[in-house]
Formats: sequence, C-alpha cells, structure tokens
Amino acid sequence: MNFAVIGHPIDHSLSPIMHNENFKINGEDSTYKAIDIPEEQFHLIKEIVRKESLDGFNVTIPHKERIIPYLDEIDEQSRHLGAVNTVKITNGKWIGHNTDGIGYVKGLKAIYPDLENAYILMIGAGGASKGIANELYPHLNNKLTIANRTLDRFKNWSIDINAISLKEAERSLSEFDIVINTTPIGMKSESELIINLSNLDPDTLVSDIIYTPLKTAFLSKAEENGNTILNGLDMFINQGAESYKIWTGKEPNIKHMKKVVLKYL
Repeated sequence: MNFAVIGHPIDHSLSPIMHNENFKINGEDSTYKAIDIPEEQFHLIKEIVRKESLDGFNVTIPHKERIIPYLDEIDEQSRHLGAVNTVKITNGKWIGHNTDGIGYVKGLKAIYPDLENAYILMIGAGGASKGIANELYPHLNNKLTIANRTLDRFKNWSIDINAISLKEAERSLSEFDIVINTTPIGMKSESELIINLSNLDPDTLVSDIIYTPLKTAFLSKAEENGNTILNGLDMFINQGAESYKIWTGKEPNIKHMKKVVLKYL
C-alpha cells in the first residue's frame, strides 16, 4: 500500500521517517512519502494522487480546509471542524478524518493532568487549531480562549469560545494556565514570535504544536522565563498513529515511531 503527506512546504516533515519505520517494524510492504503541492497547483490533487497510486494520505498546512471539496465523505468531527488531516481511499472514494485534536490532547493530558480546571489560551484559528479546540472542549470546565490576527476567521466556528485579538492575548497572558501556539510561526525562523511573552506568568505551561525544530523561539523564550514547555512531538506521533489505524485497522507501534523521530531530531 502507498501513503503520503501533502502540504507546502513539506521538506520539514518527518512523517515519512515515522510511518516507514512503523511499516518496517510491523512487517508491512507499504510506503510513505512527502509530496509538495503549492496552493496554485492544488486543483491537480486528484491527478497527483492517482499518479502516486495512494491508498490514503495526510494533509498538512496549508491544505487542511482546502481538501474538503475534493472528498466524497467526511466523518462527523471533520464536518464539524471544517478541516481534514487524514484521507482514506476506499474503492475510489476519498473519506476525510481529523486526528489532530486527539493527538495533541493525549500529549497535553500526560503533562497537565488537571486539564478540566485550566484556563487555556490558543493562538491561531487554522485547521489544527479547530481540531485541538474541538477535542479540548468536552474536557474543560472553563471557556476556551482563542486569539488570532483577524477575528473574521471565527465566523464559521461552531464551538463556544472567547475570540480575542493577538494584542488582547499579549495583555492578558498572565491569566492563563496553558498557552498553545497552533500557527506555523517558528517553523522556519529561529527568532520570530507570534506574540510578545513579557506578561507571561512563570507557572503557565507553554506549548507549541511545531515539532521541528523541537524548541521554537516561542518555547525558548518561555523556558528562559522559567516556564514548563511542551513541543508538538507527542501530537505528531499520536495523530500519525491514529491515521495509521484509520488506513489499516491495525494498532501502530507508537514506541518505535517516537524512537525513530527522536533519533533523527
């Protein structure tokens, strides 16, 4: 069987290393590759997938919402979120799923067990943010706060949240127990920050869903402040494991998936 991850840019992705190791450990004759598809070429997605003879694929930035019109079916979570990160191809039908949220929350609960009583600020309103927010929602006693550059992005959100601007987020940082960056800022730049962290409380857990680099400028700055930090590695591993289950119906070898990624990093 053949699988892939599509996105742009895509050269940073360690998904091929992770999934191919899982296939190897499980004795499967399957392949997984990264396919770069710029936004202006995305209309060719059907042709590209047919050419690659894919049985399924992951979708990453910036295509998680763009993929939906090309799907034959989407599961309830994806429909609710308006974002898809996993596509299974069955008898020519493209079926969309979203494993981002469950992948992230599993990792977060491991480091912050008292999630129910936390006041959480998420930064960004893209596909990953939607997936995480939806998965977090039933765990929380307090309303989730989400900050974005433009509040128009929240018009199609069905989750009851506090939507604020990035400037408001900077001013109120000290009010939150957990702060999560869900934007790609920090993936390329070693110094760029999505918001100023000067008002950050030292007891706040600071998280970034980026896993490469393992420590973004956002996390480095928080660590300098004495904060506990959490990168996106566990989210990456867990969402990949959930995708594998969707494609194959089998249990992945999560231990080896994480081991090979850490070895590479």
